[in-house]
Amino acid sequence: MSRYRFVLAKALALAAVIAILAAYDSWALGAAEADSAAKEQMAAALVSSGPGPYATDGVFSGTAEGYGGPVTTQVTVENGWITAVDIVDASLEDEAWLEMASVLPARILEAQTPSIDVVSGATFTSTGILNGATEALIESMGGAPDAG
Repeated sequence: MSRYRFVLAKALALAAVIAILAAYDSWALGAAEADSAAKEQMAAALVSSGPGPYATDGVFSGTAEGYGGPVTTQVTVENGWITAVDIVDASLEDEAWLEMASVLPARILEAQTPSIDVVSGATFTSTGILNGATEALIESMGGAPDAG
């Protein structure tokens, strides 16, 4: 009989652990959704506050050196805000590194600047994407920055 109690106690403990993990998972999912909704609301409020920091609306491209060669990034600016960032050509990049760095356009869009961290493990590819976006935004502001 004591053997069955031991098995029952283990089964109850396992059931309790599973219930706790399920509750935590549910809470974490809700928290992530709330965080995402708050970020979207903040971005919408920022955009609706007026024109953004970029002078000229349009679609601009910039090319910079990545690991395998040139990387061309295209940035769309509307009402002074970055509304889209696309990697339009990275044909010479290693696919694994490019896949790792493919999160950068969304991060640029969220931050409204290409002044963000590179992806560890894909540093040179990331640098090509970020520098290409920077070059595109410099173009949107009328050309090369002052050297002085």
